[in-house]
Amino acid sequence: MPLPNGLYKLALRTSDGTEYGVAVLQDGRLRGGDSGMAYVGSYRQEDDAFAAEVVVTPHRALPGMVSALGYNGVAVQLEGKSRDTHARLRGASKDAPGLRLTATLSLLAD
Repeated sequence: MPLPNGLYKLALRTSDGTEYGVAVLQDGRLRGGDSGMAYVGSYRQEDDAFAAEVVVTPHRALPGMVSALGYNGVAVQLEGKSRDTHARLRGASKDAPGLRLTATLSLLAD
């Protein structure tokens, strides 16, 4: 079942740790962020299959600030399954070939 439009909690996990933020899913557009990073991208759904491409860029200029991904300004490709109001995803980046991550989206509000 496709995820509904709404505000989601986003947890990005890598071997370096977990970053929490929010994302708004609205008709194929994904927008969000956390205390230092902005997430901008798009997504598509077909039945329970979910795929997204998101660019993670800093929105605060703090010396040494790097996202939990270990990189700034990278495009991340995510794929996985959605169910009701949640999605579990795996991701990688062509910009950072060694990067592997998992992500969870959980609906907060519609």
